[in-house]
Amino acid sequence: MSRKPKIGYKINESIIKPSLSGYLSLPVKLLESREIYSGELALRKDRFVLNGREVEKEILEHRPSVGIVAVSGDSVILVVQYRRAAGRTLLEIPAGKIEDGETPEQAALREMDEEIGCSGDLKPLMQWYLAPGYDTELMHVFVATNLKKIRNRRQMDDDENIVVKKVKLKAAVKKCLNGQIQDCKSVAALLAYYSKPV
Repeated sequence: MSRKPKIGYKINESIIKPSLSGYLSLPVKLLESREIYSGELALRKDRFVLNGREVEKEILEHRPSVGIVAVSGDSVILVVQYRRAAGRTLLEIPAGKIEDGETPEQAALREMDEEIGCSGDLKPLMQWYLAPGYDTELMHVFVATNLKKIRNRRQMDDDENIVVKKVKLKAAVKKCLNGQIQDCKSVAALLAYYSKPV
């Protein structure tokens, strides 16, 4: 079966610096895109021409997602959860996928409610692709301030076992730099926020 690849959310160019405009116009011609698997995630194989050479690449199609740097005074709210692919528990920022019909902001507020039982005021921090060599997932990262406890956390997904931790921002940054935080979205988001708070 041949089809056009899905197109994800458009990047908010106003929060990407410096500009990469000189690198974004490589000539690429899509020859074929075939679905290999479809489920919670989808896998496709693209055949395309790049720099005059024909290339085949398997691409994982993943919903866009959100990550939240939840700020409480001089601390951030993080979550500890078991990650099957890593085979261990990781310390992370609250995060999750954007559901059908949701804006990134709505998804961020829902994930905060589900994972840390809070609401807050959101400001965009960054957007990035998590693994652009093979995955379409675009993450929208927000800073949440003026946190308000709204309830005990909602029912978690079957594969979630979350413990909430309040960590001083400087300690969280140190954990990023010494390898105690090994989740790339969390490292990038915490260091981005620390370098220029929104």
